[in-house]
Amino acid sequence: MTDHLSPLDVAFLAMEGNSNPLHLGAVATFTPTNLVHPARIAAVLCERAAEVPRLRARARTGLLGGARWVEDPGFAAEDHVFTHHVRGRDRFATLISHLMAQPLDLARPPWELHVVTGLAGGRFAVFAKLHHSLCDGMKAVGLGLRLFDASRLSIPDAAEPAPRPLFPSLPSLRGIRDTLDIASAVLQNTRPPTLNSPVLTSSTRPRRVVMSRVDLADVHRIRRAHGGTVNDVLLALVTGALRHWLTAHDAAGPTAAVRALIPVNQRTRSGDGAAGNSISGFLVSLPVGEPDPLERLRSVRTQMESAKAAGPDRGAGALPLLADKVPALLHRLAAPVAARCAPLLFDTLVTSVPLPSVPLSLDGAALAEMYPVAPVAPGHAVGVALSVYRSSVHVCLHTNQSWMSDPQWLDGVLRRELAALSGTRSLVGSVR
Repeated sequence: MTDHLSPLDVAFLAMEGNSNPLHLGAVATFTPTNLVHPARIAAVLCERAAEVPRLRARARTGLLGGARWVEDPGFAAEDHVFTHHVRGRDRFATLISHLMAQPLDLARPPWELHVVTGLAGGRFAVFAKLHHSLCDGMKAVGLGLRLFDASRLSIPDAAEPAPRPLFPSLPSLRGIRDTLDIASAVLQNTRPPTLNSPVLTSSTRPRRVVMSRVDLADVHRIRRAHGGTVNDVLLALVTGALRHWLTAHDAAGPTAAVRALIPVNQRTRSGDGAAGNSISGFLVSLPVGEPDPLERLRSVRTQMESAKAAGPDRGAGALPLLADKVPALLHRLAAPVAARCAPLLFDTLVTSVPLPSVPLSLDGAALAEMYPVAPVAPGHAVGVALSVYRSSVHVCLHTNQSWMSDPQWLDGVLRRELAALSGTRSLVGSVR
């Protein structure tokens, strides 16, 4: 197979760094009915991964800075699948945090799967790492579904993507105008570096992965009572959690706001089946200075409605679309600087990864939880990823802030925010 990477895909390759690797992560936990044999789970994953052409490919760089996916002649799925055994929630989270921090070997197909046994109740987990140059969040879901049991074959998005052309068509005058509009919006929204901001950091402390589960029924009750979408309510929950943290740093004054980049997948809009990334984004100011949780929800809802009305093809949040117009060679040359410029435009990433609502299983074990793990740009203190699966919302923080790294803190703050928004007591579950 041969497939040329888009300029945006090349940008993700070029911005890769040892301290801030650019891979997507996902933690899936399963509830088996029989005794788990980790070697068998690993063998099942190896067999299914070997059947996916995209997972047998590595990126080969061209003379002019571009790259293409080529089949790795030395590919062996066994080189990408590993087993671990841990006991206890803290050790499990420590292992996931350590694995997320390790860069992928870009000289090989850029993905790994880690089978983790020893979880409470006889459960096991699979931690997946896929480089951002290989896929965006939605395409990662499509690739991941190929690893599940037979039900995966009925999922339309699991199909192998069409290759990208070497020479894309020339942009129209309207396309050029839209690109200039995005560039102008990016420049207008760029801010000077903020000193002593808790949401921005130059610290090299290791990041932790923190996971918690929210009852989807609670979220729907809030949505029905106050309007908006499930994602609006989830953004309000994230805003409230950040407010609690910033209040402890005396950084949640009445006008305080955290600028969040909200990725928007373009595939469902365009029907794009290509590999790699097809994303845009919205910039939203999370009103962390607002003490009233319902006012925070109204603010988030208003901003999201306005952003959707304008569309994901314009505004500073559409930075990925702008990056896709830049020649690959320029990405190669500018990557060391560009990778550190994210704090000039936004403070954190908040991404929601769509999952199918059908029951999924691996080797007969039912999927119980699916936590996406977002990469974090240099200079950012935290990244947030969410997913909805069946009756639960899975919330994952990727952070180097010690207080936020405590799972009990995340459980507690989400419980308080849900109660404040709904006016009733709510229960928040978590990985044990």
